[in-house]
Amino acid sequence: MARMWQLWQQGSWFAVGLMVAVFVACSSPAITEIRIGAIAPLTGDVATTSGQPTLDGITLAIQQVNAQGGIPIDGTLYPITLVTADDQDNPNQAVAAANRLINQENIIALVGVPLSRIATPVASVAEQAQVPMVSSKSTNLDTTAGKLYSFRATFTDTFQGQVLATFAAHELNLQRAAILYDVASNYNQDLAKIFTAAFTARGGKIVASESYVTGENNFQAQLKTIRAADPEVLFLPNYPAEVILQAQQARELGIEAVLIGGDAWSGLAEVSEPSLAGAYYTSDWVLDLGTPASQAFVAAYQAEYQRLPTSAAALGYDAVQLVIEAIRAADSLDPVKIRDRLAAIQYVGVTGTIKFSRTGDPIKGAAIIRIDGGDRVFDRLVTPD
Repeated sequence: MARMWQLWQQGSWFAVGLMVAVFVACSSPAITEIRIGAIAPLTGDVATTSGQPTLDGITLAIQQVNAQGGIPIDGTLYPITLVTADDQDNPNQAVAAANRLINQENIIALVGVPLSRIATPVASVAEQAQVPMVSSKSTNLDTTAGKLYSFRATFTDTFQGQVLATFAAHELNLQRAAILYDVASNYNQDLAKIFTAAFTARGGKIVASESYVTGENNFQAQLKTIRAADPEVLFLPNYPAEVILQAQQARELGIEAVLIGGDAWSGLAEVSEPSLAGAYYTSDWVLDLGTPASQAFVAAYQAEYQRLPTSAAALGYDAVQLVIEAIRAADSLDPVKIRDRLAAIQYVGVTGTIKFSRTGDPIKGAAIIRIDGGDRVFDRLVTPD
């Protein structure tokens, strides 16, 4: 420092600048790891159906990469460190977790955040910080709308709402539909709205549309109104715990309409509920997809966790693999470069081929699943036009 002061007094600006640059360079921490953050609901009603499977899929993918030495950056392999946070299915908790992971844990990307009601506010945090985020399972349009750094590994509500409307009207030949949905949740509300528009555009009629607020468990009043409208199909764009109660209460009231639902029903994969027999729902992935990537994932997941994976696990796996492939392509830990590579990616994953076109919404299809007792039967795959 004395020498630097002497040079400063002598007016040797170049020498001082050089010494400052060397000082800063020497004090900058060297890369030792690649830090990726994961946010998921690990406690609460959706922990077992959504949060833990999502984290299990993410963890498996990272374990596989680290077993090969990590990701190469400028010719050197670096391991991935996964930093996790429990959002407790609470938007405020999720936003706090995202800020902590970005500002204190120094992550370079965020993955997980499967629920739309959580992913949307977290995406705003990631956007402001210019940190790429890949939601595994959020289908709500607001998660990616108007954002450069927000991506998803699944289809959108617009696509699945249209798929369900077409399936009900044209394949099942049902013309009278009723809807029961949570008015306090963007996912439920938007999917109900999209289905309504698409179903009526295909010649169907919405004979009843009833709502409730998150936390309700008695749907008798709404279902009695629906029963009086005599629908042929009852759309329940809701989460598993509520769907089970709604299906049970609907059947108890004598409602015989075919039940249909969105991708949130994938959380019912291991549930055997008689009132859901013959129901249909959309899904991002099915066990018997049969592709090499899917088969390899199922085998690895079973070996690691001693159980079969759900679509939540498969999408968690694909979400972090998208980030991993983008880092490889960028050959850099610069979040901006990773984001640019994500936008141009074409990844053949467990849940199918994922590629983005000008937005964070991938071009990919949706499977329709039929519930047959305790089994889930693949009915068909619907791809974008």
